[in-house]
Amino acid sequence: MLRRLAFGLMVLFSLFYSPPPEEAPVRLPILMYHDVKWEHTGKDVITPEELRSDLKWLREEGYTAVTLKEVVSFVLEGAPLPEKPIVLSFDDGLRSALDTVLPLLREAEMPMVLSVIGLSADEVSTFPEGKPYAHATWAHLRELKESGLVELQNHSYDLHRTDRGAVGVLRRPGEGKEAYEERLSGDALLLQERLLQETGCLPSTFTYPYGAYDALSESVLRELGFQATLTCDFGMNLLDRDPDCLFGLKRICRAHGADLAALLTEAENTLKWR
Repeated sequence: MLRRLAFGLMVLFSLFYSPPPEEAPVRLPILMYHDVKWEHTGKDVITPEELRSDLKWLREEGYTAVTLKEVVSFVLEGAPLPEKPIVLSFDDGLRSALDTVLPLLREAEMPMVLSVIGLSADEVSTFPEGKPYAHATWAHLRELKESGLVELQNHSYDLHRTDRGAVGVLRRPGEGKEAYEERLSGDALLLQERLLQETGCLPSTFTYPYGAYDALSESVLRELGFQATLTCDFGMNLLDRDPDCLFGLKRICRAHGADLAALLTEAENTLKWR
């Protein structure tokens, strides 16, 4: 009797139950900046006023800047994201991040993601006081992290180069798969170690130097425990609960003189090609 009753309830439940609708993917634009200064502007250098204007426009348009930690938590843990999330990514760990970008972020109350080149931070940290240099020292990076507005990520220790027959992390001519995997792993883990030693943070994301990557580099970094990778491929990202969506994330290069609204519209249009 009880079995028949239970079976009947299961049948009724199956007739009237409808599963909850699948969540719509979240659109995530990631802006890519490099240097911010008044002189030598171009593809990778914008002025402080341009950055101030970007931050003001984003706030007015309802965007909320988020970190990659928040993005990863959304995908892997189901943590919420704001209605219009956007990531402000800055590559190379340059000195202007402290001197120019951080004050503007404080004005706008927005966080950024700063991808660090380990060798550059090591080298400039040994320079005598007063000597001009482009990159931030480890002391600068600690100050940036402690501001609460800067998330540090891995941009390779010493693979931000185009010599030796390869671009960035890609394989060198004649390099065997095992040797390549060992070289990339050693470099990425060295910077993980240095960042942990110097700043107390352990990056979740690897930012590809020059945006150069392939299936093998993605595989190696996944095995090392990275949860996301940033490329220089242009476009808008769609986030769901699949961890794969965190790899090969696209970005929007913000060059000097560009119109931010137009760039975001163009990135949005890339979704139509999928």
